[in-house]
Amino acid sequence: MVADSTFQPVRETGWRRGFANLFRKENRAWWGTRRWLVQAALWTVVIDGLLAFILFGLPPLMAQMDPAQLEEFEPVAQGLQAIGQVGTVALAMGAVLLAQDQILGERQSGVTEWILSKPVSRTAYVLSKLAADGIGVVIILAGLPMAIAYGLFWLANGAPLPLGPFLSGAAGLALHTLFYLCLTLLMGVVADGREKLLGVPFAVLFGGLIVVSFLGTFGLFTPWSMAAVLPALVLEQALPLPAWVPLASTAVLAALCMAVTLWKFKKLEF
Repeated sequence: MVADSTFQPVRETGWRRGFANLFRKENRAWWGTRRWLVQAALWTVVIDGLLAFILFGLPPLMAQMDPAQLEEFEPVAQGLQAIGQVGTVALAMGAVLLAQDQILGERQSGVTEWILSKPVSRTAYVLSKLAADGIGVVIILAGLPMAIAYGLFWLANGAPLPLGPFLSGAAGLALHTLFYLCLTLLMGVVADGREKLLGVPFAVLFGGLIVVSFLGTFGLFTPWSMAAVLPALVLEQALPLPAWVPLASTAVLAALCMAVTLWKFKKLEF
């Protein structure tokens, strides 16, 4: 409702019916509260705090303990590996936790049934959540920490890293995080309890880190490869397949999750 207490008419038709109002509501949950500030501070500390320690804190400690190791230590490469190995897992977990109530919580509380009783399409209901959460995840969880990381690498290296490869690595981190967001939204539709909703994405995440080592080149077609691919993209190291393959395959798998989500959600009874 607007300030004069009149209703805002829904003008969209078809699958877009109600999308604008729902997207505005989901967006307000991100940017109209302190949520974005809390998440920005949290992930900046987690990702960039770890990176700052590796770039600036670890070399002096190594110099005191074993100066010989310091000569072989490459802070930039080690920092990128930390983002690849720790950052991908941490942000994936963050996306799962942030999205866990988006569909399942509203289904259990009756909010979904109430919303769908209005002039709202089921497709618009799901896509409004994906769009708002996707923007928040890309900007706050992946974009901001990686932008700060670029500055930290610049300070540590004495010169900026090549921007194009760094953006490719940042895109890989964002796509990896979005995949787990999409998987969580899917589980919000198919799961009947929080144990399954959280258990499946976490099993995929941590189980994949073990399985990918046995897949060889085929691992590049899965999001699990991103921990190793991200540093390679930034450092322009050769991969067994073209660099766009892991990026494209992760994007395709995320889109597939959303396609199944929409299909299953249309079949739910309320």
